[in-house]
Amino acid sequence: MGDGPAKDLSRCLPRMYRVALRFTGDADSAQDVVQEACVKALRNMTRFDGRSSLATWLHRITVNCAVDHLRARGRFDDAEIRAPQELADLQPCLEVNPAVAMERQEIYRLAIDLVGQLPEDCRTAFILTQLDGYSYDQAAEIENQPRGTIASRVFRAKKILLDQLRSKVEGRAKT
Repeated sequence: MGDGPAKDLSRCLPRMYRVALRFTGDADSAQDVVQEACVKALRNMTRFDGRSSLATWLHRITVNCAVDHLRARGRFDDAEIRAPQELADLQPCLEVNPAVAMERQEIYRLAIDLVGQLPEDCRTAFILTQLDGYSYDQAAEIENQPRGTIASRVFRAKKILLDQLRSKVEGRAKT
């Protein structure tokens, strides 16, 4: 495990923070989640058996801590999954036409809000594979589920998102 558990853990902190931020949508809460995940990881380091990578193991702990954090605050059912605010703020700057920039930012925020409304199992699989960049095999390992289950959940998440987006666009066209 390298130069010691704490050093190995510190290498994974940036990714743990990004995961926590996506679930909580708030920098302070994300820091709390990462701190709790680190404490749990260090307490349970002897249970890490090496069947998965340390990063995968820490990711799972972070996701669990984030879900627990949201449940404790009564926010899990309507939790919004957010990208870091800096990214959202940059989106309109990438466009020359302000009207196009505003429309894209609105669509971007709508999509992020809709991800937050997905069922828990679909939301987690979608975030892991589509936002965090894990392969289906890696997500299956993190979630301790068969690859086919992850693929099915991502498919279901995409279908739900597409249906919701269509509904929103059709509703907007009628007004």
